[in-house]
Amino acid sequence: MLQLIDRSEDLMVAALPRDVDFSTSATVRAAGERLLAGDCRYLVLDSSPVTFMDSSGITVLLAFRQRLEETGGALIVAVPDQHLRWRLRVFGLDTVLDITTTLDEAITRARRLRAPRRNEKRLIH
Repeated sequence: MLQLIDRSEDLMVAALPRDVDFSTSATVRAAGERLLAGDCRYLVLDSSPVTFMDSSGITVLLAFRQRLEETGGALIVAVPDQHLRWRLRVFGLDTVLDITTTLDEAITRARRLRAPRRNEKRLIH
């Protein structure tokens, strides 16, 4: 399951579990869907606990990305593990997913992406 680390309005930060594979991906996806069903438009996922991720886990990340982009939001994945970053790059996912090397960098990027939208709301009101 995802572990919620922080929440600030429509920005949520959550940690992925140790294994994101065939046996856990349905649970991870359901937990993420609950977050996205609320007011989450910017989701930062911390992959530092991950020791194993298979194609089922990657599918979950892509589903989150698609759902968030449909609502004008974004998914940012912090991937400090060099091997996991390499695997994502080999599959070309570094061109599809917004990947950072640290959680702080991911949160900063999410806040930057969110800032123009927040400013637009102020101009409308």
